[in-house]
Amino acid sequence: MRRARIFLHIASNVIKISHLDCIIVVMNILLLEDDVALSRAIKRVLELDRHTVTALGDGNSVLESLDVEYDLYILDIKVPHISGLELLELIMAQNKLAKVIIISANTDTISLQSAYDLGCVDYLKKPFYIMELRAKINRLNNTRHHLLSSVRFKSDDLILTKKEKRLLVLLLENKTSVVTYGMIDESVYKNKSMSMMALRTLVRRLRAKLADDIIQNVSDQGYTVSIDNHSRGSNTLLSIKELAEENDLLKEENRRLKERSSIDPLTGLYNRTKINEIFAYEQQQFKRHKEPLSVVMLDLDNFKVINDTYGHNVGDNYLKEISRVLSGFFRASDTIGRWGGEEFIVLMPGTSLDESKEIALKLRERINAIDCPRIGLQTASFGVAALHEEDTLKSFVHRADQALYAAKTNGKNRVEVS
Repeated sequence: MRRARIFLHIASNVIKISHLDCIIVVMNILLLEDDVALSRAIKRVLELDRHTVTALGDGNSVLESLDVEYDLYILDIKVPHISGLELLELIMAQNKLAKVIIISANTDTISLQSAYDLGCVDYLKKPFYIMELRAKINRLNNTRHHLLSSVRFKSDDLILTKKEKRLLVLLLENKTSVVTYGMIDESVYKNKSMSMMALRTLVRRLRAKLADDIIQNVSDQGYTVSIDNHSRGSNTLLSIKELAEENDLLKEENRRLKERSSIDPLTGLYNRTKINEIFAYEQQQFKRHKEPLSVVMLDLDNFKVINDTYGHNVGDNYLKEISRVLSGFFRASDTIGRWGGEEFIVLMPGTSLDESKEIALKLRERINAIDCPRIGLQTASFGVAALHEEDTLKSFVHRADQALYAAKTNGKNRVEVS
């Protein structure tokens, strides 16, 4: 209850913000959250924004509501009976235009990336301020508002049916390409296989409500939308510019997210999550083409002494230098990653065990030649292993790690083979 009180206090502060600084578009929202106090707080705030909110607490309840179409879905990943990710996949399969925001305390980057790959438009990590959720919802609202603001209707109080609105949004979201009859059937009628006459009738009804004839036939392929810049006011032009900027920001945000989920921030090399992903691919190639796959694990000798003597900044700079050497030493087809701390891993497809040993020996000499200011010459120890048919990544790396341990035990600055 304490958390609920804190959350509601934050919510009340948010509500005091004037609505004049943003455009509020009323939405029909499905909220899936099994934390009752949190669900009530979110529902209360969104309803004060005049949205209609259906709050559910378990995955089965959402499954029963899949036939109802919502403007926005807010899904927690971990809920009873069926996960939010599974529901996201089902929702997007039913309606590719659905807008879904994922909320979760889970920091697993694989789950987060899966959510974006499946089609979620945004993500919120618990705990969060409700102001953040409102801002993300308002951005979605403004995007839809800007999109539709490029169109003029014959009457200001004219109302579009759900299917007409879906069709118009589909056309506007695909302004640079042809919207085929198949796309209309899939997105507007949810794959109910409507007749060509029904599809064309829907287009005619929509055309009759538009002030300008912006929908054009493309032979028998479908339709395209063309909006004359001269027929729009400066406010609309500004809205479209703002929409383009929003889209660019969203693309950049997704790019950074993908990068964060696969790149070690200090060294710029792949992290363990990405190594797992690449190994799965290389293992399939190994089984399919019967070409060797080897791994080299290296651990910097006496690295703790560097940190203890010169400080972590000097240690970090040395790790960056090692990363630059590794990136310049290996082939583009090899996968280099930071396995943890001062330990690095390299997957080398098409490379035998003997070849990998020779490569590791040359790399050892290269690292021995690095002369960093203050700390001078340093060394590293290496363990090499080749993939077996029955290997998992765990067993594969374990053998290389055993060889690395032998190199450390036998005096360091050595290469040992599993």
